[in-house]
Amino acid sequence: MFRQLTPGEWRALVDGLAARGVTPQQFAEAQEKARSISEALARAYSEEVGHPVTPVQFVADVLGVEGAGRLLACALRETTGRPDLYRDI
Repeated sequence: MFRQLTPGEWRALVDGLAARGVTPQQFAEAQEKARSISEALARAYSEEVGHPVTPVQFVADVLGVEGAGRLLACALRETTGRPDLYRDI
């Protein structure tokens, strides 16, 4: 089962990104990009398996926690233009 971050974990993530120079606007943009990518992947996967799969189901069942984190990290790298960011997270 895919678990949401606790408020403390969320705060630590936001604070850690801010310490690395990621603005709240960049983080919000990266979240939206990751959401759009997961929606596109879920649509393609749904077509392949022949039944509807929501983005949340796709992330939970196919990507898993680490894959979802990588998706967000890639979106952050694209948004910030910092290829080293994933290594730092």
